Amino acid sequence: MRNIYFNEENITLDEGLLFGRGAFETILVKEEPILFSQHIKRLNNAIEVLKIGEKIEEKELLNKIKEYEIKDKAVKILVTQRNIIILEREINYKCEDYKKGFKLKLSKVIRNSTSSLTYIKSINYIENLMENQKAKEEGYNEVIFLNEKGFVTEGSTSNIFIIKKGIIYTPKVECGLLNGILRSFIINNFIVIEKEITLKELLESDEIFITNSLVGIMKVTSIKENSYIENNITKKIISKYKEYIG
Repeated sequence: MRNIYFNEENITLDEGLLFGRGAFETILVKEEPILFSQHIKRLNNAIEVLKIGEKIEEKELLNKIKEYEIKDKAVKILVTQRNIIILEREINYKCEDYKKGFKLKLSKVIRNSTSSLTYIKSINYIENLMENQKAKEEGYNEVIFLNEKGFVTEGSTSNIFIIKKGIIYTPKVECGLLNGILRSFIINNFIVIEKEITLKELLESDEIFITNSLVGIMKVTSIKENSYIENNITKKIISKYKEYIG
C-alpha cells in the first residue's frame, strides 16, 4: 500500500530513493490533465516492468489533482514501492521559444536499444538530464541520441519527427526510445511512417520537430550546421494539437 504525498511533504524511504527503482510521468494540466488516461497507462506499464507493486488507480489520482486545484501547470507523478508523489510546477516554455524554434545537437552518448529501461520513464533519468544540461550550456535547446547501430532514437526529453517531400517520419520504438504520449497522438492523427532513420536522413530533412507533453510540438531550426526554414506541415500539426487541447 502506498501513501500519497504532495509537493514538499515527507516521503517514505524505499528502493526508489536508494536505487532509482521507480517511474514517473509529467503531465500538462489545463482545466483538466491532458491525455491523462494515456499517461497513467504508460505509468502502470513501467510499474509492471520494474516490479514495484500494484498498479495505480487513474480515478484516485485524478481526484487528487482536482483536490489540490492544479490548473495551467505541469504535474509530475512519481511512483516507487511505498510512495506516490505528486509535484506541481510552472510551465517554462514561452511564446518566444515557439517563434525561435529549437537548436539541436547530437549526443556522443549511445542509446541502448537492448535495455528495458530505454522503453519506460524510470527515475533513473540522470543521463538524460546531464546530456540536456550540457547541451544548454553549449547554447542548444535539446540533444538527440543515436543507438548502437547508428540510427536516430530520441531527444533527452523529447521524441523527434522529420518531414521529407511532404511525408512525416519518426524513429520506430524498437530503435530504443520512450513511446511519448504526444508521439502517439501525432501517429494516431496523421499519416506517419515509423522506420529506422539514419543520421544522413535526419540532417537532410525538409522540416524537423520535437514533441513532449509540456513543450507540445516545437519546430527545429538547426542541427549542427544544418538549418531548417520550412515548417508548413509542422504548423498544421501544431494547429491540430492546439485545437485538441483547447
